[in-house]
Amino acid sequence: MLEVQMLARHFAQCCGSMHYWRWLLRTLSILLCASLMLACTAQPTREDLAHSVPQTESSQHHTVALLGATGMVGGYLLEAALGRGYTVRALARNPAKLARFSGRITIITGDARDPAVIRKLLHGSDAVISALGPVKADGDASRFINTTVTRNVLEAMPAEDISLYIAVSGAAVVMPGDNRNLLGWWIRTLAQIGLRSALQDKQAEYALLADSDADWILVRCPLIDPEPFDSPPLVSLKTPPAFRVRAGELAQFMMQQLDTRDFVRQGPFLGSREPDF
Repeated sequence: MLEVQMLARHFAQCCGSMHYWRWLLRTLSILLCASLMLACTAQPTREDLAHSVPQTESSQHHTVALLGATGMVGGYLLEAALGRGYTVRALARNPAKLARFSGRITIITGDARDPAVIRKLLHGSDAVISALGPVKADGDASRFINTTVTRNVLEAMPAEDISLYIAVSGAAVVMPGDNRNLLGWWIRTLAQIGLRSALQDKQAEYALLADSDADWILVRCPLIDPEPFDSPPLVSLKTPPAFRVRAGELAQFMMQQLDTRDFVRQGPFLGSREPDF
């Protein structure tokens, strides 16, 4: 109570002066920093965590239609798929970007926004995996790219007898059953401030999937680091379990879902464990 009275007295003395505004700004900054520190160390409770996914070899063969293959996450997905012995059909507007995989994959040239190109990509595949995202150089043409392409994929899947669609999404996307802790709240708030257009696209993509009959898995990720597999990621159905996830761990998780299908029609959050020193 004494602290409250002292704070009120200080407020009255400062109000109407520049000292007040400096004090207010400093106080808000301290509160923000403290909240961020708490958010970065917050972990979901044991009951919030779904089972962690071990790194195991695939017992099945798949032919995967891959979107976003030329991106950072796409490269890790390609390596993970080939490492498990899968056949990969990858879409690229610029096939030269996949030159290092020449002879190991089938490259389909074209734009994912073209329904005919998507039908060609999916032909002969038994699952679709997407790491597609907006390309800054495309400007306004990349707006709602995920919604547009996912609509094309959903329309093309029945003709190829494909039921499974696994896509990378953002940890700020909201789904029924979410119960975000402080970290989860901060991730969504920051995305609403700095990535509003991309978040709207990802949220609309989820709505399309939820209204479809497909067996989809929307993997919700926080910041993705371009780092290889270190250990099985943390997985939660309620709140982001960490502020970052390694691309190699994300790729392994997505490939394993081709066999296990543990999270069909769900949106698991992923996060990486802190390394042991």
